Amino acid sequence: MRGPTVPQAGQDIHEDEQELEAGRQAAAKPRAAAALVRSAVAPPEDDPPAAKSAAASSLPTCRHGSLVTTLALAAAGATGAMLFIALRRWRRRRRCGASTPVQRAPVSKQQVFSALLALHEPSASLQPAPAGAASALAGRSLVLSDRLDVQSLETRFGCDAWKDGRRPAAQTYWPADALVAAGAAGAATVFSEPLGLGPLLSLSGAGTPNPAGRGRTHGGGDYGAAVAVAAGLADLALAVDELGSARVPAACCGAYTLRTTAGVLPLEGAAAASASLAAPALMAADPTVLLKAGQALRLPGGGAATEVPRYLVAEDFFAACSEEMKRMVPAVVAAVKRWAGPDQAQALSLCEWLYHRVASLAPFLPAADAQQQQEQQQTAAAAKQQRSEDVLQALAAVAEALRQREFVQQYGSWVEAHQAQLLTEVVDWWRQAQQVDEGRYRQAQSVAAELQAAMRDALKDGYIFVLPTTPGPAPPVPGQGGKASDEAAAFRQRCLQFAAVASLSGVPAAALPLPLPGGMPLGVTLLALHKRDLVLAQAAVKLGPMLAEEAAALAQQQQQAAEPPRWRPAAAEPEPAGNGPAEAGSSSGGSAASAARRNGGRAAGGRGGAAAAASAEAAAAALARKEEGNAAFKAGRYEEAVRQYSAAVQLDPRSAVCYSNRAMAHLKLGRYGDAEADCDAALKLELSSKALLRRASARLCLGNSAGAKADFRQVLALEPNNRQAREELARIGALQGPEEGDGGGLGGVVQAVF
Repeated sequence: MRGPTVPQAGQDIHEDEQELEAGRQAAAKPRAAAALVRSAVAPPEDDPPAAKSAAASSLPTCRHGSLVTTLALAAAGATGAMLFIALRRWRRRRRCGASTPVQRAPVSKQQVFSALLALHEPSASLQPAPAGAASALAGRSLVLSDRLDVQSLETRFGCDAWKDGRRPAAQTYWPADALVAAGAAGAATVFSEPLGLGPLLSLSGAGTPNPAGRGRTHGGGDYGAAVAVAAGLADLALAVDELGSARVPAACCGAYTLRTTAGVLPLEGAAAASASLAAPALMAADPTVLLKAGQALRLPGGGAATEVPRYLVAEDFFAACSEEMKRMVPAVVAAVKRWAGPDQAQALSLCEWLYHRVASLAPFLPAADAQQQQEQQQTAAAAKQQRSEDVLQALAAVAEALRQREFVQQYGSWVEAHQAQLLTEVVDWWRQAQQVDEGRYRQAQSVAAELQAAMRDALKDGYIFVLPTTPGPAPPVPGQGGKASDEAAAFRQRCLQFAAVASLSGVPAAALPLPLPGGMPLGVTLLALHKRDLVLAQAAVKLGPMLAEEAAALAQQQQQAAEPPRWRPAAAEPEPAGNGPAEAGSSSGGSAASAARRNGGRAAGGRGGAAAAASAEAAAAALARKEEGNAAFKAGRYEEAVRQYSAAVQLDPRSAVCYSNRAMAHLKLGRYGDAEADCDAALKLELSSKALLRRASARLCLGNSAGAKADFRQVLALEPNNRQAREELARIGALQGPEEGDGGGLGGVVQAVF
């Protein structure tokens, strides 16, 4: 069976081999000293007895007591060396804000498999497979969610109470038959959360560990499929995704998932809580297996394998995540730019676009009281941030209204008759679902229809949206007591919000793992136009390894940045380019010495040598602060970057680059008003195309498209070949911003900050 192996229990994923080797060498030195003492006291074994006696008599001062003391000191030295290394490692992890490295958990088949299978032939006749597809999955093992029909088995749908009242299925679910026809061997059905109400509604499946981390939740939903492929118990899994019921456990366990376009594959033979939100999903630990499975199912969108899409990263979604996820956003952007090109990754205010484009979302937006409205009026950035949170909550409310109403219509009478056999969380959720009336349901349907049309319009030019799958790593398994912790509940709510975009609009979604060395995996999701499923599968094959490489590099960089600051020469490093915030060209200075000469020259003319020296020292200190800010920005620590740039501005108020860099950090934090103000200050000191581009981005986010156009035009006056300014002007002209027209396009919410 193929797939990743599971390390033994207690194995440390992130073991510092260099430190261990240093510890062994340090411990070996006292042992070597003790060995020298022993060799000096005792002659070699091949010496004759006379030689031994002579040697003993020649060392009259070496007594038994001194030998014991020497050996004791050697042992103490070895112990001290190992303790020193352990203390050093602990202090470094504490500085980095990291906890003890995560340990993988072993998983047995009994913890995952609901029923063993031996499927080698489809249960019904199928259309002949395309050339080469008949053996595309030869030798691959397949597991099926227990909510899917399997010939001669009772469908379990996540609970034994449902299974007990079912008749054996007459035929296996059609996509499963198609995968078997392509060579996959059906090995088992796997557990899932009761009645499709995941992810993480209840604590069902708590006995199934997450192979990615001991003591962490597996994500609920179709957790058995995710655990099986992540633990190497199967190569491929077939499940159903509703509100992230496949994507969330895959992200928690570190697996790949492809949620298919709604309606492309049938749902007959698959039990679902809400048919309007459900779509079949494939899972695998290897993205190439995912692609082959999609081809075997004849998923659409595979005709342009060489096409490189354009990516829009939903920064407001990532801003709603935990610090672990926020720190990895630069790795996501870097991976996209490696494959698609430096000009193919841009930032997107997805919540802002949804707010203006999907008018039917209004009844689901939280009502703000007078105090909240007064607070939001203080700054446009604060209002936009609150609006993003409101949109996220509204998305989850719409999706839940659809699921609750359809669940009650489909399963309400059955749940009422079997309450005693169901988990408390399931019964409570069913009672709450009964409160959704027909009017609310119709409103939710209107949102889904309008969102589907909006996504078709936004993605038709080949764009791919990038957003987080989960807000952070899988939370710890809740303790005993039968109720989920507040952390798990908040995690679930964010997952529903992120998953709702694809579930409501019906677009295909690919969830890719973002592994972290020594930590729990994270996950990002790619959304594409309807019926471009294989485009996403191909993107997963390309981007998956790059995400892992960039995440590992960024994590190492962040760890190094957490070390205590050391003095560096004045002309240490060149300014970072590309993703970094620093300006290029002569305005950045190049070294502390050059900055000192500039400021020192200004001071020397009026106040003499002492004032010049003081000014030069301040300039050098400002440059050092700016470099610290650049390092923090590269590592994704934008708050720290703002602090460092602010300190640099205090030391050197005439440094345009410090204002411009701080504006970039404010953009990353969603503080668009502050970003615009800093760009204004930078441009008063020095005309710069980068400062103009950043101010244009801030103005777009603040709804000032006219001001943004003026900035982009000025950039073209300075740099006629600036591609970014040309594309932004064309986009704003062709697709008016929400405040100027119908809001159908993305012109007002796409930001050129990458």
